[in-house]
Amino acid sequence: MTVLRRPRIEACLFDLDDCLYDNTAMQHQVAENIRHYMAERLGFPADEVQEKCADFYLNYGTTLAGLVAHGYQVDYDDWHAFVHGSLDYEKYLQPDPALRAMLDSLPLPKYVFTNADRAHAKRCLDLLGITECFIRVISFEEVMEAAAEAGLTHHGCPVVCKPNRQAFDIALQLAGSPTPGATLWADDSARNITTGHRMGLYSVLVGRTGVACPSDKQIRHIHELPAALPWLWEGQQPPVCAAPPLSHADGTGAADEGASGNGSAAVPAKTAGKAAAGGRSSENETMIEAVYTAA
Repeated sequence: MTVLRRPRIEACLFDLDDCLYDNTAMQHQVAENIRHYMAERLGFPADEVQEKCADFYLNYGTTLAGLVAHGYQVDYDDWHAFVHGSLDYEKYLQPDPALRAMLDSLPLPKYVFTNADRAHAKRCLDLLGITECFIRVISFEEVMEAAAEAGLTHHGCPVVCKPNRQAFDIALQLAGSPTPGATLWADDSARNITTGHRMGLYSVLVGRTGVACPSDKQIRHIHELPAALPWLWEGQQPPVCAAPPLSHADGTGAADEGASGNGSAAVPAKTAGKAAAGGRSSENETMIEAVYTAA
């Protein structure tokens, strides 16, 4: 094994939904809204919606990305208004003073990097009371605008989003271009963590532990970050570690980036089958995650 000495962390990227907060009821409502959109706006048979959501998520990163890649005409603003606009945010989210204190105590530039739209991100951050903790929110709109300018929104991949590596490249650029090795990345999705880890980001899986995916640290809750990474608050380098071979999220061995055909991290067949069935996968990636990350 190769022994690595990583540089000091210079910037932090945080996912939003299911990472900075966790609310299962809100996840279910978003999932329901997506299913209604597909049936009402796009004419999908109701008994096919769940399977299609899983298929698009597993192959394109989000349900929205899969729909557009398959030629469905989706107005992005209308999609986000339908999926998020009707949410009773005040019912689901409340201020989190402990999270605010933790983020304020972290003496590094902090950014939110989310597949969600900017309006949704603002509502969530405002209600959590942590908007001022972040220099910038890198949302769906910001990533898509940068991708269009760079000529990346081509046929077959019209929506650039996590876990697509190009989305990470854009996020790093919008965050001031820190080197990947000097960037902390926290997300609840094993696929998104896999992409970040393969790019060299110090990657922290939030919400689950014991998951067989490439990552530097796994924690149950974002509030555990200071205890898990005390060196981050002390301005020190990450501990010296041995670098194991990269592997699939199910531990079956290394794979090339973009094996799924659209630049996203490969998904194990076991996970795909479970998601399509609407049940839990071996890494607890449920149907809820499959449709929720579309927004």
